[in-house]
Amino acid sequence: QETEAVAVEEDRNPNPVGLQDGLGSLDSYKIALSLDMHNSTGQKYIISETVERSIIDEMVHSVTSAVTFDPENDDEESNETQEVFSVGTDSCTLSDGEYELEQSTEQEKEFRDIATGMVDFVPLIDNPVFVAEETINGIECNHFTFQVSGIGDKSGSVATVNQGDYWLAKDGQYIVKYHLVLEIRSAAEGTEGAEVTNLETTVDLTNVNVPVSVTIPAECYTTTSE
Repeated sequence: QETEAVAVEEDRNPNPVGLQDGLGSLDSYKIALSLDMHNSTGQKYIISETVERSIIDEMVHSVTSAVTFDPENDDEESNETQEVFSVGTDSCTLSDGEYELEQSTEQEKEFRDIATGMVDFVPLIDNPVFVAEETINGIECNHFTFQVSGIGDKSGSVATVNQGDYWLAKDGQYIVKYHLVLEIRSAAEGTEGAEVTNLETTVDLTNVNVPVSVTIPAECYTTTSE
């Protein structure tokens, strides 16, 4: 019985592998990441990215958008979108209606991939608690909840909402889904003039090992030849 208990505990390991490390273990995938932060003064910072990638076929398609606004410094909010198509050693970026093609040698691509793989990250996770075994996006997962610790230790801020959930693939320990919601007040609720900051961040991994097809737009090569 003791051996069985240890096996169950190991099967519910709450520690994920790094995001890039986990994705690199797959043949292909689609992942959506987002961060939405705003406060009661009107400041806004929203960034989202969707990436479709076939590792075995060396194909990537990504769309990244960012919205920022600071009422003290900006007249209007900034809204930028960038789309990248990559096949083999060719990569094309579409931004502000303009295409830019980058063609690398195999060696340059190899070194770039190595450099990228050297930097990895794990989303914020504090004192996780096991919830249940669940199937998310077609993948058998362990579901954990957590709360961010240390909020207000130095600033005196108060977290009025502090809820995190994440799901780890039972086979591979990679993050399949992650969701964190925070509401932080600069002082206790009811305090006049207290500033409220809201933050929500998500990771959602789908289409694991589903074939991906990416084509570089013809405009990339046309623009370059001109």
